[in-house]
Amino acid sequence: MTEKNKTEQANVSTNEKLELGSTIKKRRKQLEMTQEELAKKCFVSYQAVSKWENNTSMPDASILQLLASALKMSVDDLLNGNTELDESKKTKTVYGNIYGKITKDIHGDVKIVFGNIDADIYGNVLGNIIGRANNIFGNVEGNVLGEVKGDITGYIRKNLLGIVHGYVKKGVRGKVLGSIIKDGLGVD
Repeated sequence: MTEKNKTEQANVSTNEKLELGSTIKKRRKQLEMTQEELAKKCFVSYQAVSKWENNTSMPDASILQLLASALKMSVDDLLNGNTELDESKKTKTVYGNIYGKITKDIHGDVKIVFGNIDADIYGNVLGNIIGRANNIFGNVEGNVLGEVKGDITGYIRKNLLGIVHGYVKKGVRGKVLGSIIKDGLGVD
């Protein structure tokens, strides 16, 4: 390798380090996170985070995924310096169990539906549906024991023992002992 090539490679490495440090710092501040909070999420010391941000060292490649996740961004965005807050990449809200009656749409994942949701769920149901819901724009990871008054755009991972009045786009992975009324069952 010629001396010119070595110098060019060193300059690229220095520029990448400068960009990565400023990306980490900018994103951490966007998320209103302290160096100590970021350090805890990455299982390193706050001094290590400070060194990254001041470009005196770089994070080890083995923790880039963890660092990107803590900063709520992809590894590609982290390495490319893209700190734009993309609404579609935000962490989705996860609600607990639904026991009562809800009349407004839910934008996030729900654990278990025991009550009645007289609205749509824009997310996944992580457990069972024992109560009732309108449309579900996501998957049902548990059983459907209750009633879905509209469509499920994803799949039902376990069993359908209740009623779906619309369409289950990606099918039922378990047994169908209940009913799918109207549009039927899709299979990808």
